[in-house]
Amino acid sequence: MRAAIYARYSTDMQREQSIEDQFRVAVRIAERHGFTVVAKFADQAISGGTTQRPEYQKMLTAARRHEFNAIVAEDTSRLWRNLAEQSPRLAELSDLGVHVVTHDLDTRHESAEIMGAVGGAMASAYRKEIGRRVRRGLEGLARNGKSAGGRSYGYIPAAQSGTGQIEVDREQAAIVRRIFDMYADGYSPRGIAEKLNAERVPSPGARWNRDSRRKSGWVASVIHGNPTRGLGILNNDTYRGVVLWNRSRWIRSASDSSRRRQVQNPKSEWITRQDERLRIVSDETWQRVKARQADQAHRIGERVKAGMTKAHASRTGAGPKFLLSSLLRCGECGSSLAIAGRDVYCCSGHTNGGPSLCKSDALLGRQVAETEVLKGIKRQMRDPAIIKEICAQVRAALRAPKPKAPDGAARIAQLKVEIGNIADAIASGALRASPTMASRLAAAEAELERLETAARQTVPQADVTALLAGLETRALRAVDTLEETLAAGDIVRARQEIRDHVGVVTVEADEREIRLYGEQGQIAAALLRAAGSRASLCGSGGRI
Repeated sequence: MRAAIYARYSTDMQREQSIEDQFRVAVRIAERHGFTVVAKFADQAISGGTTQRPEYQKMLTAARRHEFNAIVAEDTSRLWRNLAEQSPRLAELSDLGVHVVTHDLDTRHESAEIMGAVGGAMASAYRKEIGRRVRRGLEGLARNGKSAGGRSYGYIPAAQSGTGQIEVDREQAAIVRRIFDMYADGYSPRGIAEKLNAERVPSPGARWNRDSRRKSGWVASVIHGNPTRGLGILNNDTYRGVVLWNRSRWIRSASDSSRRRQVQNPKSEWITRQDERLRIVSDETWQRVKARQADQAHRIGERVKAGMTKAHASRTGAGPKFLLSSLLRCGECGSSLAIAGRDVYCCSGHTNGGPSLCKSDALLGRQVAETEVLKGIKRQMRDPAIIKEICAQVRAALRAPKPKAPDGAARIAQLKVEIGNIADAIASGALRASPTMASRLAAAEAELERLETAARQTVPQADVTALLAGLETRALRAVDTLEETLAAGDIVRARQEIRDHVGVVTVEADEREIRLYGEQGQIAAALLRAAGSRASLCGSGGRI
């Protein structure tokens, strides 16, 4: 009978020699039963509670291809420490005609099902017991004021410090203090991360030994973290000299131990001690950071209450600093124009993607762009030809034949009579239990409300004519309002007014000039809004 042998050990604290030792025992078991070993599989430093074991999965794939008839291991705990995986896998292997043979299990025997269940339960329980004992030992260390493991940026782990205690890493501690000061002074976590990356400051974990690297630099989440869970640099109590243990615990999945979730423990179970030796930031700086975090949380909460999604509400930065930020588009590739320095707009597509993405390398002065866009708005809003064109379009729309609609007044009267009859019938008790009539009543009431609302919103032609008569005066007032907003320094409101007037501005450039174009129809819509109309027309836009 052809056999594959499997070996595994759980943690990187065990000897690699353990694999060879297990292979030697498994080969003896195979020889004792007259098997011929045709394949070997081994997983190193991986728990038997998870299915995410590369060699284990390769072995199962080979078994499904019928490359061998038996799997041999030192004992079943090498194959499984989780009943949720062991039971279905033994059933599958049985269907494939593949036996499992260890020193404590042989599926060729009738008693194998009972022995497998008992052995699997014992292996699973032993895995949990190991976890309980480890946690008990860590708690003892924490209560005695010793390191209970883990790493924090800004510190040298006890195992590497040479003193047997956690020590402050002076170089990293300076970065921690800088992060706290920058955040307290108004920098966003993203802005801090960008600045540190630009200066090539090594990120947390950059010097740690890892099989895989998640990120190569600083990211905002490392800085802001989660205040409730104490995660993130800005929430690490150790930086203020307070060492916490048992704030939370990880619960592993019952079906796959590689998956786990974090659960907060009650404060009564926290183990806390003061250790000024580990302090990196002052209490004053810590409180400044906490005050800003509380203010940000309040702002986000108010935005959510006002109807914003949490994702949008979390964007509590200062917003664009310049009047035309995000309002300019490249006519060549459609990318946004972004500020280069403080005085020049350039195509972000060309800047970030090069000539292959966008050929436009034109530079548009910020002051020039703002001046010309404002001039264009004033010119178009005051242009008699544009105002005349809009008035003509409104009058043409009024004269145009409209599809014949049913007589709204007659239908309203008919619905009122129908609703009254149904209501009388229900009140008399004749139709008390009729869901059909109740549905008809609801439908009739909904239609009546819609028709009455439409009737109230109908604007007589005389009102539209009077509205257009004052269009020029109101348009001039809209321009004055924009100027007043700018003079008051309200950039956010001014940007919205510009967007209302010209929409997004397209920038086209050649060797002779740079041209700015407002969205087609936006000026017409702005003029109608200035006059007090909600009408939507295809009007003039064009070059500013």
